[in-house]
Amino acid sequence: MERAVDQLFARWAEPNSPGAVIAVLRDGKIIYSQGYGAANLEYGVPNTPATVFHLASVSKQFTAFAIYQLAHEGKLSLDDDVRKYVPKLHDFGKPITIRQLLHHTSGVRDQWNLLALAGWRLDDEITDDDVAHLLFQQTELNFEPGDQFLYSNSGYTLLAMVVRQVSGKTLPEFTKERIFDPLGMSHTHFQDKYGMPVKDRAYSYGRQPDGKYQYIALTYSTVGPSSLFSTVGDLARWDENFYTGQVGGLTLLAEMQQKGKLNNGKDINYASGLSIGKYRGLRTVEHSGGDAAYRTNILRFPDQHFSVVILANAGDLTPAALSFRIADIYLKELLKPARDKPTLDDKPEVAVDPKILDAYVGDYELRPGFIISVSKDNDHLVTRATGQPSFPMYAVSNTAFRLRVVPAEIVFDDVAQGGAAQNAVLHQNGAILPLKRITISKPAGDRLKAYEGHYYSAELGVIYDVFVRENVLMVHYPRGELDLQPVGTDAFTTGFPIGNLKFACVDDGKCNAMSIDDGRVKRLRFDKVSLDPIGSKSSQ
Repeated sequence: MERAVDQLFARWAEPNSPGAVIAVLRDGKIIYSQGYGAANLEYGVPNTPATVFHLASVSKQFTAFAIYQLAHEGKLSLDDDVRKYVPKLHDFGKPITIRQLLHHTSGVRDQWNLLALAGWRLDDEITDDDVAHLLFQQTELNFEPGDQFLYSNSGYTLLAMVVRQVSGKTLPEFTKERIFDPLGMSHTHFQDKYGMPVKDRAYSYGRQPDGKYQYIALTYSTVGPSSLFSTVGDLARWDENFYTGQVGGLTLLAEMQQKGKLNNGKDINYASGLSIGKYRGLRTVEHSGGDAAYRTNILRFPDQHFSVVILANAGDLTPAALSFRIADIYLKELLKPARDKPTLDDKPEVAVDPKILDAYVGDYELRPGFIISVSKDNDHLVTRATGQPSFPMYAVSNTAFRLRVVPAEIVFDDVAQGGAAQNAVLHQNGAILPLKRITISKPAGDRLKAYEGHYYSAELGVIYDVFVRENVLMVHYPRGELDLQPVGTDAFTTGFPIGNLKFACVDDGKCNAMSIDDGRVKRLRFDKVSLDPIGSKSSQ
């Protein structure tokens, strides 16, 4: 079994590659733990079971646990309006409860997306005050509280504020005293100042389009949704607490694993920092995380008293998928037969006549509003999906092309010379997704001119400049510039952080506003404004 597990991580088990540390837990004991690759490429430090990792969103279950502790002590109710403890948050007309924040059903816009839209880069130092300032400026929600499930890191930042307000202690202080010290988790802490040294920590490295790894900085100085550091050994202690209730008690832990519920009564598969599901007939409780190039996952099979912990510092490693692969090995006799899913077997790159590539260039619709655009750059294809950056593809046949940054392959129709492929298939994560070529009508030059102007968002406190360059509509936002690709009437798509953008225009053709929807931020309004030139009387 150990050899089979090691084989899953063979591609990262090299001294010149980042990798991961794993722990396999059964009946409260670590039955196998191993490190793969390097914790630090510059100094050649290997990953070992003692290596400390940034846990990203795996942190959320600890923030949730702190809230439940306070609730069980009668110091708050999960159905309290969060504004009772965070009064600076805008009054949206309907209360947002602590329970809705825990289950991601609050409608509060996501902080990382808001920061990026406001011109922040995620390698800037970002503090709790920075996030709070932006959250308190929001006057709209993504949806009515309780109507939908939409993952929002902001909710857990607000929960950290609640912990501080109610307990009088910061989240790092509270969790150390009430969780980590009692469980003997001596290598675990929330870090609210990014520059503080962390002994034995792993650094994160992202795989680039050319196949090489690059250091990806992480400078968060904010806690709640993220910023917990730990080891697989400490997390084994945490995992066992779900069976013993040593800290918190079994009643609290059972409540924490109850699924959230929407206003219409429908259950969701999320419960206070934990995803509740089934795998091949067995119940599962899990959560994954990803910040910079850290990738993490804790997968628990509660009825089998079996868990897998994977902490990685390689951005191209997928702990969630690998956790289930490890479960396949150890729980083989208990699992129901798996559905057959196609896999992308390793294939070498092949040379393709550049003339053949012309047949594949164009726009392909995956679903309404989500377009995969394929272009040609000399002797290879480049793909860009709605709201994402461009990535080069390499050929494995005359019709099949793959990405290096993620395990995905696009297979085009085989067409006659001089023709154009009308259909393709995207293979990713075991799914087979049909793509259909579409023709996107590009607005005429005078229409593009109607969109030009300066647009101001009071909720971000920033101005975007929309302009035409070489017959292409462009948007300049703080610290960035993107081209806008049409996807419908007055509707455009572009890369991160903007995603989808739609102009509001009146009958006479004038456009006086626009709104942005990037997935976790919806209905973000910008109004067209006039800027007086420097030196004019009205500007003085």
